[in-house]
Amino acid sequence: MEKSRPAVVTFVAILQFIPAFMLPPELLISVNPVLFLVPLAFFAFLGWAMLTLKRWALTLCIFVQGLNVIARFLILFPQALGEESVNWPFVTTSLAAVILSSVILYVTDRPKVQVAFRA
Repeated sequence: MEKSRPAVVTFVAILQFIPAFMLPPELLISVNPVLFLVPLAFFAFLGWAMLTLKRWALTLCIFVQGLNVIARFLILFPQALGEESVNWPFVTTSLAAVILSSVILYVTDRPKVQVAFRA
C-alpha cells in the first residue's frame, strides 16, 4: 500500500528550519557562514526523511522543535530581564520562533499526520 503524504507534512518538512534560524539580523551577520552548513545539512536530511514519511522523522522533528521552544525560553529571560536595556530584536525573534515551533508541534500532533507516519 502506498503511503499518502498530507500537504501539511510537506509544509513542515520544508519550513521546519525557520524557527531554529530566527535570530536578529546583527547576530546573523556576525556569525561565520560556515557554521550554518551543519545545521542546514541536518534540517535538509530531516526534511527528506519527513517527505519520505520515515517513522523516526516525526519523533525527531517533535524533539527538535520542542528543544527549540525550551532553549528560546531559557535564553529569552536573561535577555529580557537583564540589568541593561532590553534587546528587543532578540526578544521579538525569540518569541516568533517559539510561536512558529509551537505551531509546528501542534500540526505534527494532528491525527492525520500521526496516521500518515504510522502507515
